[in-house]
Amino acid sequence: MNKDGLGESAKNIEGSSGDTSLPLVLKKLLLSRDETLQVASAHCIIAVLVHSPAKHAPAFIHADIPEFLFEHLSSSSEMLVWSSYNCLTLLAEEPLFFSKCHTVYGIEAVVRSLQGSLEMNNTELHKQGLLLFTEILTRQPEEIKLFTNSAMCRDAGRALQEAVSSPVLEVAAEAVKATSAFLRKDHQSAPPVQYGELRALLEAMLNRCAEFSQTLLNRRPLGHASSRDSEKAILQRGKFLLSTLEGFRSACRLAIEFQSEPSAQENPFTAPSAKKEDTLEAFSEFLLSACDSLCIPMVMRHLEQTTHPALMEVFLSILHSLFVIVPHMKEKFSKKLAASSFIRLTLELKARFCSGLSHSALNQVCSNFLYCMCLNLLSAPEKTGPPSEEELSAVSELLQHGLPQISSSSPESLAFLSDRQYMEGAARQRQYCILLLFYLAYIHEDRFVSEAELFDAVQSFLLSLQDQGERPPLVIFKASIYLLAICQDKDNTLREHLHSSLISIS
Repeated sequence: MNKDGLGESAKNIEGSSGDTSLPLVLKKLLLSRDETLQVASAHCIIAVLVHSPAKHAPAFIHADIPEFLFEHLSSSSEMLVWSSYNCLTLLAEEPLFFSKCHTVYGIEAVVRSLQGSLEMNNTELHKQGLLLFTEILTRQPEEIKLFTNSAMCRDAGRALQEAVSSPVLEVAAEAVKATSAFLRKDHQSAPPVQYGELRALLEAMLNRCAEFSQTLLNRRPLGHASSRDSEKAILQRGKFLLSTLEGFRSACRLAIEFQSEPSAQENPFTAPSAKKEDTLEAFSEFLLSACDSLCIPMVMRHLEQTTHPALMEVFLSILHSLFVIVPHMKEKFSKKLAASSFIRLTLELKARFCSGLSHSALNQVCSNFLYCMCLNLLSAPEKTGPPSEEELSAVSELLQHGLPQISSSSPESLAFLSDRQYMEGAARQRQYCILLLFYLAYIHEDRFVSEAELFDAVQSFLLSLQDQGERPPLVIFKASIYLLAICQDKDNTLREHLHSSLISIS
């Protein structure tokens, strides 16, 4: 049946919407033993739903058409399976499809069909099956459990693991989207939570992304190749990386949500003598390790060519969540990030994208990340003794209020720190935040401004405090003295100016 014929049929159906026999007629065709009639029936359903989904989907659902479409997913006919995938994907746009529990009864057929189709050499079939699976996983209401037992959840994860490893990029990309939707608490809460299976799925997804990124790097054009092709490749890699990071963020969200679920801490059926790999703790440590060894290197390589705000928003939200997921490693992880210039990187992102009211979500994520990292670094200092609880509380408050207001470049921040004019409370808090950020960056060898310029800025800042008769928090004063000392130590020409910074704060 050609497209024109289908479109004409849809218009005729539209004109006789009062006729309720259409779903029953198509249902009979679906139940026939003639494959040609079954496919034709599915094509008619597709044409009707594409033409007017909201109007006709409920009638098809009430006629139990989804039940028979799910049955046809076990067919050996690739055309019939593909057509059934299409019909079900369109029907999934209607909430009634889920409230009548068709997906609960049909999910096993979808998973089995996916497993079978992935063994065939039919890319369009793979993509359409994964699209249906993604729609179901995404739209399934939380209060209606999709996977009623852990075995079915395991099989679904393994099908996705095979799909994300596909050599066909379009198939892998659709599988990554499905993985992100699959990593939802209500999909994974059938006891016991199979953390080992989730880990294998995430490893496959991250390795596929790393492989794709490396393949594009190895294909850098030689000679006078078109820059348009190069830009297209960078865009393609960025899109795949963003989807992968979104999947990884879903896993991080899942780990945080399971922290409050005693039954999700470990597999109760694991023998006491067995190695404790299928636990939330082991899964959480895997997330930190995978981010460190795969996510961070991939993002940093991508940043060498382009910067995309949405990608960085997801990436920094992952780093921020890891402080919560693995709390006993948060100080060590923060030190590693600071030593890898992440304070500078985050400030550059804020300066480039977050001035005014633009990219407010990215600004908030950057601020949250810096807030947690700074407190972690201050709680376990490298050069000085740890601050008191009272000092940390004061710093926490000023960072919380001051960080979202910072969106200036390094030269602008230095100029603002040097300003000797009268400073209001909010402006002074911003100065405190800027000084703390320079201090923590310098402690961890990330010296992205010159010693001479920083020395002058800190000196002016302290003189401004003296002029206004202010006493800064002790942490701020300690940071100021440290920066003056380290700057003059690195640049001997500053020694003759050091007397300017000897200020009485009493």
